Amino acid sequence: MKSAEERKNEREALLRLSEQANELSEKNSTELNTDSDIEEEEETSERRPTVFMDEPEEEQGNEKKEELPSWETKTDTEKVVFNGLGWLKSICIGVLIGVFLVVFVIQRSNVYGSSMNPTLHEGDVIFAEKISTYFDNFDRGDIVILDGTNMEGYDHDEYLVKRVVGLPGETIKIENGRVYIKKKDALQFEELNEDYLPQGTITTVSGMGLTKGYNEITLSSDEYFCMGDNRMVSNDSRNLGPFSSDRIKGIALVRVYPFSAIGKVK
Repeated sequence: MKSAEERKNEREALLRLSEQANELSEKNSTELNTDSDIEEEEETSERRPTVFMDEPEEEQGNEKKEELPSWETKTDTEKVVFNGLGWLKSICIGVLIGVFLVVFVIQRSNVYGSSMNPTLHEGDVIFAEKISTYFDNFDRGDIVILDGTNMEGYDHDEYLVKRVVGLPGETIKIENGRVYIKKKDALQFEELNEDYLPQGTITTVSGMGLTKGYNEITLSSDEYFCMGDNRMVSNDSRNLGPFSSDRIKGIALVRVYPFSAIGKVK
């Protein structure tokens, strides 16, 4: 049989073994918890959304895109300047349109003398369109604005206002107070019906015109024979000769003065 001292030593050895076993168990539990935490942190890191460092710069960029101040927030001075610029813009556009019309579309002309009586009178103001001059589109009976500069027999600076009587390629003959037309490729003359003239009007050619052969003349492909409605006083193709198309500056459309006679020119 074991002595009391041997049994005591055995109990102490068992107690130490039990304590060592408990320490090993606690150590293993701690290491497992640590690994689990690491794995959870790695999973959390993988699930965490990526954050870009340039996001604050985008916010700064957005801050720079500020809206312009509304009309209500403008000062009185700013409103005056804004309105002034608007009026100035409108005026400039109006001036440009006016210049365009005067240079390329419409021409204002004053009537001097009595050569177009009774259709037009001295002092009348007419508007003529210039578009037809770009296409040489003129018809018999048109009242046209003519440039007589450097034509023999005309020494004035003012434009002439006459009526187209003969067209390119036609032959014009003035005889016995009447005007006769032989159209291009025609075989004989026909008396021209001029219903715009007062009844009984007689058309003659001056001595100078007869000398130049303007009592019977064949027009070239670029010439027009023009006369005034007041045949007794008009200085026209019977004395100056035919007008080339580049001398026609416009076709009279309307009379704008005097106000009592406003209307289309016929």
